Amino acid sequence: MVPLKIGTPDQFSELRESLRRLGYSEEAVSRRTGSETIYQFKVLAEDRAAGAEIHDALDVLIRLLMDEEPVEETVILAHLPARLLELLSDLDVVVKKDETHWHSTVVLYPVAGLYVASDRTRLVGEKLPADAVYAAITGNTGRFLSIQPEDPGDDFLDLCCGTGVAALLAASRGAKRAWAADLGQRSVHFSDFNAKLNGLLQVTAVQGDLFGAVDGQTFDCVVAHPPYVPDASMKLLFRDGGEDGEQIFRRIIQDLPRYLKPGGRFYCVTTATDRENELLQERIRLWLGETSPEFDVILVATEVGKRPTKVLEAVVKAKGKLGQLGGRSELYERLKVTAIFYGTVVLERAAQPRAVATARTLKAEEAAGPAVEWFRKWEQAAAQPSLPAALRRSRPRLAQSMQLQVTHKPGESGLEPSEFKLKSSYPFVFTANVEPWLAVLVGMCAGQLTTGEIFDQLQAQDVVDAGLTFEEFCDVVRLLISNGFLELGQFPLPRQEAPVEALV
Repeated sequence: MVPLKIGTPDQFSELRESLRRLGYSEEAVSRRTGSETIYQFKVLAEDRAAGAEIHDALDVLIRLLMDEEPVEETVILAHLPARLLELLSDLDVVVKKDETHWHSTVVLYPVAGLYVASDRTRLVGEKLPADAVYAAITGNTGRFLSIQPEDPGDDFLDLCCGTGVAALLAASRGAKRAWAADLGQRSVHFSDFNAKLNGLLQVTAVQGDLFGAVDGQTFDCVVAHPPYVPDASMKLLFRDGGEDGEQIFRRIIQDLPRYLKPGGRFYCVTTATDRENELLQERIRLWLGETSPEFDVILVATEVGKRPTKVLEAVVKAKGKLGQLGGRSELYERLKVTAIFYGTVVLERAAQPRAVATARTLKAEEAAGPAVEWFRKWEQAAAQPSLPAALRRSRPRLAQSMQLQVTHKPGESGLEPSEFKLKSSYPFVFTANVEPWLAVLVGMCAGQLTTGEIFDQLQAQDVVDAGLTFEEFCDVVRLLISNGFLELGQFPLPRQEAPVEALV
């Protein structure tokens, strides 16, 4: 059975305001439970150290609506207004467990400045529904929300919406019309409930198979957090992405040109693969078909502790003993997978004819949406034929997180430099062994000389080959900027902030 009742606007408004008055916020919940962010929240049953005792209204709300624990009615009414318990009961958020206890039918929590409900996961004697609604406070959902655009445009579509949280966030940021679309009717019901709970009347929840739910419409922005676990059985809608895990992602890309307006953007967090002689960005361009020349294809991998590449490493180490590693290893071997990508895919459709960008990078673990947006905008600008002229006038400077490491070895005159290594750690993670002249180039980038002046001086001092053209030199400077070693005044790199993602 699907929990939650769609109540009246007055009921939703009263519930929303009651939760706010009682201080039920992301910051308050995180502080009370000892979580760095809401995306690292652990229920009490997971041996959470903080917030084990009930002292006030916030403790009751956490215990009842997030910990999935029954709470005595006398304890609830000692801290919460009786009217709030009545509202929660009327909307089927909580029900009587027995004569003296109440428990929640869902989890309902603050996230991204919203209140969002999703399915319970601690089910005793119950089976997780095939169309279960995935929580919006997990680490990977946190990463997905962190890359949502600040300007969602007028018409916004959240595919594989689950709770509908991306559509809710877009509406709260100014989208005039936002659709939350999902194949599962349960997700559509939850999305509708969540939209009304937050008073976001411009959000419409619709059921259908991907774009089939909104056929005939076009959008300024489309986002998706599709299922990507390789499983042909498709037992769980929120998890299983077909035999290779890419079935749903691939279908979205293939159909995107029919639904994305010129100038529109697509954001997606997913796992996908590089395959022998075919990188992921090249595969995406094949899926776009004849419209490929209209799209930028930008990939920003996420640096995480538990990397999907561990599976690939196991395949390599197996050396023919794939049967011991299970079906996924056999699948990757058969598909000739060479690397596994986990992170953000951004496609932008050119509003008018121009050179389009294809680029890929690895971001630092703590870097979030600003890093993705910087990389998208820089690579788009760097793909234009006007780049050399623009760089000639620009004054590159060292990025804050870059390092130049020089290794010295004994030589005829004592210690002599033998190896030059550039490293960047934020917002992008990159290490490269470079030639000595590149070390000299980097040392001249203090924001005072233009790229043209640096090139002229390097030529005059015979530091660079006489045959090196300025255009070729610009290609090198472009790569140094793309990988976070240098920055320009008109393209300042995002500064490191407190982490917003929960990486587990």
